[in-house]
Formats: sequence, structure tokens, C-alpha cells
Amino acid sequence: MLFTSLNFLVFFCFITVIYYFLPHRMRWILLLAGSLVFYLFSLPAHTIVLAGSILLNYFFGIWVDQSKTNIKRKQVMIFGIVMNLLLLAVFRYADSLFEIISGYFPFSQAGDPVITRIIVPLGISFYTFTNISYLVEIKRKNVPVEKHIGYFACYLSFFPKLIQGPIERPQHFLPQLREQHLFDSNEVTNGIRLMLWGYFKKLVIADQLSGIVNAVYDNKLNWHGPLLVVATLLYAFQIYMDFSGYIDIARGAAKILGFKLNRNFNTPYLSKSVKEFWTRWHITLSQWLRDYIFLPLAYYLSNRMKKEKYAGISTEKYLYSIAISVTFLLCGLWHGVGWNFIAWGGLYAVYLVIGSLTQKPKKLFYRNTGLVDYKTAYNVVQVIITFLLICFAWIFFRAADLGTSIQIVSRLFSGWGTDSMIVSIRSLQDIISHQGLTIVELGFVLILIPGIEFIEYHFRDYASRKAFFNLPLPVRWGTYYLLVLLIFYFGRSATNTFIYFQF
Repeated sequence: MLFTSLNFLVFFCFITVIYYFLPHRMRWILLLAGSLVFYLFSLPAHTIVLAGSILLNYFFGIWVDQSKTNIKRKQVMIFGIVMNLLLLAVFRYADSLFEIISGYFPFSQAGDPVITRIIVPLGISFYTFTNISYLVEIKRKNVPVEKHIGYFACYLSFFPKLIQGPIERPQHFLPQLREQHLFDSNEVTNGIRLMLWGYFKKLVIADQLSGIVNAVYDNKLNWHGPLLVVATLLYAFQIYMDFSGYIDIARGAAKILGFKLNRNFNTPYLSKSVKEFWTRWHITLSQWLRDYIFLPLAYYLSNRMKKEKYAGISTEKYLYSIAISVTFLLCGLWHGVGWNFIAWGGLYAVYLVIGSLTQKPKKLFYRNTGLVDYKTAYNVVQVIITFLLICFAWIFFRAADLGTSIQIVSRLFSGWGTDSMIVSIRSLQDIISHQGLTIVELGFVLILIPGIEFIEYHFRDYASRKAFFNLPLPVRWGTYYLLVLLIFYFGRSATNTFIYFQF
């Protein structure tokens, strides 16, 4: 069930009304039933996998908690993690398995969309990571085991966060299930605002850019540098508006029901380094990777590297380089089994390792050139460089495969002559017209992007910052009406799913 569908809005209004009329002790039943109905709209078989994952991790959590010794707790936790990863591997990488099988058995067809939908349950990557964090936090005794299977099932399947996150830690979400949420008109209003903001980003920005990006990237051999650069820049904003828009809708829906979900984005394209970018982009995944892969791996290696330096390089640098490389290669693999995703993760590993090794030379360069004395210019330069590095990485993420990624990169520097530029401009005009947009409409959408960045930077949290409520009443209500008007105008024929559904 798409957040952008009328079905979802009717479903959510129905759930909300009943939720606040039910006594607190019965609300978990409604939330669980509603979440399962929400998930059933994908395919019934998906719900069987979700239910199996709930039962598996509920009993593993109890097993970890009841283990007497720390060694036993660790062994059971590892067993549980392996089982979750096996479940993820079998379903998440089904496309590749069918591709291999199809070479030997004629009844199997690689890339069959029906087979793929049945085999790969929506959101399995997100709720698998949620399960792993649950088992690890129980083993670390950071959270008590949840013995109420209904509450645990709600924690895992809560419909606003089920398919695309955010990835909630048990200590943050589970206690909220036991809190009695009274109807709070202010929180409900804040939730509606946040949902409205998410719909605006998805329907008005992301969906309008997607057609242009798809037209260029799906026919990459017909285009040269200018069009590929434009499509790559547009994709950077498409995926941000698409994913963050979903999270805003999810957080707004949860807020209306009295729940608080973690922020997943914090104006990431204003980051001054790639390292900072990963503290502001897909925040709950970044924190998950840090706490459950990077830090344990770095700690493990630190106990085995006894020297202070190796080949003149400090052990600390080695530890960081190895741990961050493994972490981001696994991050790429989490997004997909294709070599392009592994290259995408590896590219970020290279960015971060080089950034770590060149901290002192960079500071010395900025100091010697005097740029550091001009703080605004210094920050702008860092933001631009970081954004360009991120956009380059998006090529590998968006392209169909590694070969396509390499072809696109090889064409980025071609076709910049006057004649080629004219051809590219005409081709772009044709693409825009084919998408049902006018140049004026696209220009208006592009102008809105820095406006969104400005609002999110200055108000940080659009739905709850008091600064917004200090604006005059006509300005506030004018903003609401404008957002609704734009959503209806640009989203009148939107049928695009969210990009991260595939993960």
C-alpha cells in the first residue's frame, strides 16, 4: 500500500479514529492488525515471511536473555544474527540466484517480475536490521527482553516504518508501546504538517525529476556529457526528496498516533565532508553500521595489532581504514548484490580513507592559501566539493550495472562543444515535453529545491520548530494552501513507487 495512494489515506484515517477510541490495553491489537493489513497489500506471501521473522526473533530474544553466561549469550546472539542474515540473503538476492538457476533449468526465468515480487518481501532489509539490533541490545543488556509477543510484533511491523525505516532501536520504540497516548491536538497537527511536507517533496519534486532521470539513464548510449551531468545532479535531489519525503510521511503518521520516530535526514547536501554527509544521510542506517559493524570490527582489530606504527603509518589509521572499508563494502552489498553497488560502497570507503589520511595536509593547504580566514567561502568550497563527490558516487548507485556505470563515467567529459551542447539542450527539451512538463514547470520545480533546503536548514524540523509558528497567521496558512495546491497540480497523475522499496 503506497503512502501516496488514496487507499492509504482512507486506511490511516480509519486506524487513527479507532485508535483513540480504544482503551490503551487494546491498542496494540489494532496497531498489529493494521500493520499486517497494510503489508498484505503487497503480496500475502510477504506477510508469511514477516510473521516468521517476528516469531524467530521473539524466541531468540528470550533465549539470549535466559542464557546464564556471557559466552552463551554471545553464542545465541550470533546464531540469531546468522539466521536473520541467511533469511535476508535467500530472499534479498533472489534475482541473482534465479539468474544462476536459469542457466541450468529452463523453467526458471531470470528477471521475471512476478517471481521477484514473490521472492523478495518488501522491507526485509529494514526489519532484518531491526531484528539484529534487538538481539545485540539484549545481549549487551541495554534493553530488557520483550516477553509480550504482541508488543514485539508491533515493534517490528509498525506500519509507518515497516518498509523503508527509519531503523528503530528497541530502547527507543518499545517503551512507547506501553505509554498511554492521549489525543493531543498539537501533536496531531504537527504530524499532519510533517506528512504534508513529505507528500510535497515526493510528489512535487521527486516524481517530476524521475522521468527525466530515467529517460537519460535508461538510454545512456544516446547521450553525452551535458545531459548525463544534468541527469546525475537531478538524481541526487530525486533520491533525497523521495527517501526523505517517505520518512517525513512515516514520522508524521507515527506522530499523529502518539509515537516518535527518529529523524533520518538532516540537510545532508550541506555537509562539508563525506564523513559529515554520513552523519546526516540515512542517519539510522549510518548509526547501525557504526555501532554493529565499524566499532566492533575496529575493537577486534585493535586487540590484534600491537605495534604503534606499521610502515610508518599509525595503527589508528590502519584500524580506521580497514574497518571503514569493510563497513561500506557491506553497506553497498546491503543495497544490492550487483557490482555497481559494491563499487558504490567501495567508492565511499576510498573517500573516507583518503579524507582521514589527508586531514593535516588539507588544513595546511587552506591555512596557507588564506581561505580559512574567509569562513563563508571556506565552507561553501567544502560543501561544493563534497556534493560533487556524492553526485559522482550516485552514478554507480543509479546505473543498472557496473558496466553501465563505467560507460556513463567515460561519457561525462564528451560532447561539451558548442554544437553538441545545442543538441543536448534540444534533447533535454524533448525529454521534458515527453514527460508532460513544460520548461516553465520544470524551472519552477527546480527553484523549489533550494527553497526546501532553506526551510529545512533554518527550521530543522518543519513540523515542530517554534520559529515557524511565530510567523504571521496568513503566512502559515498560505504556506499550507500552497503546498496542497502544488501537490494536487503536480501529483495528479503520479504513480511512482518510492526508490527505496527495492531495498
